[in-house]
Amino acid sequence: MSAPAFSIVIPCYNEAENLPLLLAAYRAAWPQFEAELILVDNGSTDNSAAVMERELRRPEFAFARSVRVERNRGYGFGVHAGLRAARGEIIGISHADMQCDPRDLFTAYALLKRQPDPRRAMVKGKRARRGLGPSLITSTMAVIATVVLLTPLADINAQPKVFHRDLLRLMTEAPDGFELDLYALYTARRNGLRVLTIPVIFGQRAHGVSKWAFSLISRWRHIWATVRYIFRLRFAGPARHGTRTACESD
Repeated sequence: MSAPAFSIVIPCYNEAENLPLLLAAYRAAWPQFEAELILVDNGSTDNSAAVMERELRRPEFAFARSVRVERNRGYGFGVHAGLRAARGEIIGISHADMQCDPRDLFTAYALLKRQPDPRRAMVKGKRARRGLGPSLITSTMAVIATVVLLTPLADINAQPKVFHRDLLRLMTEAPDGFELDLYALYTARRNGLRVLTIPVIFGQRAHGVSKWAFSLISRWRHIWATVRYIFRLRFAGPARHGTRTACESD
């Protein structure tokens, strides 16, 4: 089979109820060009594997395939399992919880392809219409990351992130945890890529609970882990195995 133009990687940890909705949403948004959707069953302990097998047998979802990680080792580890399987020239990363609109991936893809050299750019989401609390946390984290790493970094965890597969060759020490989003953006900036943004609106999770923000304590543990990782990047260099947060992760 010829390589698709675009590969979208979505790590899924215990998202069995969301998977049919996710596939239907991508099917509705799917443009008419060669692309693939890679669903990473990231060590799920629910019936995600059976749901994926059932749904991916349906002919209307022929654009999608699955990758299985036997034991959950974190969000970043799951993303990298999908990235290794991706065949597209352009790579996109998003979430499985139905908070991210699939159309944003294709908007980002189109913007990247319009660049004079897509190899030298990344397109990422910039979240809009958020409450004061989340916006304040996001802005504070961006300031800390920018000051410590001496690199402009904003809305670190916003999805999607779309980039040329050449960036993967530079991501040699990616962490296993949620810090992957920071690492990917930092790697792009550090290597002189232009970072472009598109406005995105995060919706409500359709089913299940967040894998990191299910309580106030879990939120602060995640924030503290990210802050520690920022300082590690600055003073000790990236570590292959990033710190884990309070729970298993997508």
